[in-house]
Amino acid sequence: MTTYRILLAHAASALAADGDPDGAAMRQALLLAVHAGLHRPDGPGGGDWDLYTVAITEAVRDLGEPAALAAGLPDPAPDGAALRRDVAALVRRLAERYAAAAAGERGSPWRRLVWARVAHRLDDAVAELR
Repeated sequence: MTTYRILLAHAASALAADGDPDGAAMRQALLLAVHAGLHRPDGPGGGDWDLYTVAITEAVRDLGEPAALAAGLPDPAPDGAALRRDVAALVRRLAERYAAAAAGERGSPWRRLVWARVAHRLDDAVAELR
């Protein structure tokens, strides 16, 4: 049985192999991070998860291209501390990748601005989970 945390680990591995900021690996990792916010376990700290979810969904919206996860994803387990740690690590890695892309020479200047805005929103999302 595939758990949500296993999916997060696979997404992190896929990021190492795909350096395209608009590529499938980055998109799927972002969408998994959104899924964590939308389907998080109930418990204390709900307000920070709500703010996290707003920030991460805005980051996806900023990219401007529709994307969808496959149906039937498992919901995040009720292990709050481990879930926070794993999601925050993935989102932190995404923020670093988008910030690096924004500072690089790849893509148009407009697209690099989009990547910078996405990196900023992802940093905000990570800060909510601390």
